[in-house]
Amino acid sequence: MSGYADFEEVMAANSRVALLLCPEPDHSGPFEVPWSLAARTEPEEEYPAGTGESVVAAICATPERAERTAESIGALLGRPARLVEADHEELLEQYRVERDLTD
Repeated sequence: MSGYADFEEVMAANSRVALLLCPEPDHSGPFEVPWSLAARTEPEEEYPAGTGESVVAAICATPERAERTAESIGALLGRPARLVEADHEELLEQYRVERDLTD
């Protein structure tokens, strides 16, 4: 999601997305979909997607779940969310550790 006026606006949007992804921050046990949030603060460019003052949400999910989550984030923030496949090894590790799938 790009096009925010400044970093503070991005961080306010991040807080809203965090509550969407994890409506019960004090839940016990692993979360169904591992996720993380970040912010980009760079000039807006046509490519790559997600440049400029942007909310960056990373989730470990199936393509279908990722699409549904992107739609939910877009609806929450009132702007389209762009899906970009990326390597977020920390989310995969979080998934493995929380489910005791490590060696």
